[in-house]
Amino acid sequence: MNIINVMGASIDGRIASHPNESDAERKRYGFTNEVDHAHLRRLLTTCDAVIVGGHSVNVSGGVMEVCREDGVYPTWVLCSNSGFKSDQPIWSQPNTPKWLVSRVTLSEDLCPARIRNVVYGEEGLASAAVAACRNAGFERVLLFGGGIINREFYAAGMVDELILTVCPVVVGRSSGVPVVAPELELPVHFELTNTEVEGDLVFLNYLVKR
Repeated sequence: MNIINVMGASIDGRIASHPNESDAERKRYGFTNEVDHAHLRRLLTTCDAVIVGGHSVNVSGGVMEVCREDGVYPTWVLCSNSGFKSDQPIWSQPNTPKWLVSRVTLSEDLCPARIRNVVYGEEGLASAAVAACRNAGFERVLLFGGGIINREFYAAGMVDELILTVCPVVVGRSSGVPVVAPELELPVHFELTNTEVEGDLVFLNYLVKR
């Protein structure tokens, strides 16, 4: 199974101007545009699942619902220890299968009965999420972050590739969210495999060096 971290980052290495950034704010800051949106949709048509922080999906109004050519909608694996009420935007887009990964089992009012609740306990978020994806037969999984989720996967050595979009903006704010947070004990090294430019965006493909 391949885990591919897909991130859009500013020139100064921020993936958001603040933790509660909405899609409208991202567009205003220059983190996303129609070219980037099309890029993400293409990637979604190639994957079996997406692992992402639930909070960022909720403030964005829900998942990007994309159907593959074979008629399958990738499963969104949403990470949250607190869960979400049934009327929250995260549960919209009914065609897309969703799981919720949490430290402990969540009550039905925070994780609707139709949603699979993956409990990681002492195993660790990354290990439990990867095991569940592997058991489901997933082969290509996109890791959409944010910084805290990314940190779990990099620290566990479970990221195979990075697809990084360099966005034409310098955030320059202490509230900006880094690609990885908090700090890693050891650096992660990459090998550049491909570079593409579309408009003002630069798309960089890396393999993680083992």
